[in-house]
Amino acid sequence: MKTRFALILAVALMLSGCHKSGTWSDDSRNWERAFKSTKPTDVVVVHSQYWRSAHFTYEFAYYFHIKKNDALKKQLFDGNKLKQVSGEEASLLFKDFFDKKPSWFIPNTADSYEVWTIEGESNGHFRLFIDKDSQDIFITDYQV
Repeated sequence: MKTRFALILAVALMLSGCHKSGTWSDDSRNWERAFKSTKPTDVVVVHSQYWRSAHFTYEFAYYFHIKKNDALKKQLFDGNKLKQVSGEEASLLFKDFFDKKPSWFIPNTADSYEVWTIEGESNGHFRLFIDKDSQDIFITDYQV
């Protein structure tokens, strides 16, 4: 009985440590960590932060500031059912982040950005902010 418990415990500990966890700031691999793809060469990431928990389930949070990029913007809008939100809903989403957002992430007032979410995902945490002046793209998402 003790041997069986020890074996189960050992397997559980091994499985919980099968991935790297931590926080990476402005790391060139953050794009791949967050989006499971290679960053397009024409995409300029100004800042990024990616966090992954040590928990055995997939828990993550990311923040990206991307220079204006019409091709990426088109891909985001073509590949997702994005819904623009405004007013009180946008104000609430502007404050709803995992932990404390980095200071460089949407540094201006809420009315400086278009705010987008994925349509039909009422419990989702994906946010897309587009700076109305610079057209820079800010993306965040988390799952815990």
